[in-house]
Amino acid sequence: PDEGKIERPSAVRSSYLDQKLAEEPESTTLEFVTLGMAAQVQRLAEFERLSAIRNPDRATLRDIEALQREIEAGGGWSIDAQVAKMVSSMGLPAHLRMNELSGGCRRGVAHAQALVSNPDLLLLDEPTNHLDITTIEWLENEVRRYTGAVLFVTHDPSFVERVATRIVDIDRGKLRSWPGG
Repeated sequence: PDEGKIERPSAVRSSYLDQKLAEEPESTTLEFVTLGMAAQVQRLAEFERLSAIRNPDRATLRDIEALQREIEAGGGWSIDAQVAKMVSSMGLPAHLRMNELSGGCRRGVAHAQALVSNPDLLLLDEPTNHLDITTIEWLENEVRRYTGAVLFVTHDPSFVERVATRIVDIDRGKLRSWPGG
């Protein structure tokens, strides 16, 4: 922002797809997609830590209860299963290293990383870059049926026409908004 501040409710889970290709050359596809579950991994670790406390006080019990709700909202207790399901549904090569993948496949892996945590807010920066037509069609279907909010920036008019429900244009400090693609 030019001025002001950004405020976000702490309970909103968000995920971001960068327009640049992922640069994790030694990570396998599974490892890279698992990075999208980092917040869930932290929640699970904190839940285990608090659950190990003998004779917890009321505040700790409330924290455990809140963490349990967050864990369930974030996809549950089995991160490995969630990651494997995402990788499989996208037909990604699970055990290949990122430096062995084509640009389009690396982009698909980045999409999987952004989607795997099922965030409330999905931010996509040039989501169709480096993708083949089949993967673009898959992405369009995913965005159309996505239950959370999706905000994307793109220069792909076909993608906009097929998935946008509202257009927001910011030009020289002026914001214009209208419904539709």
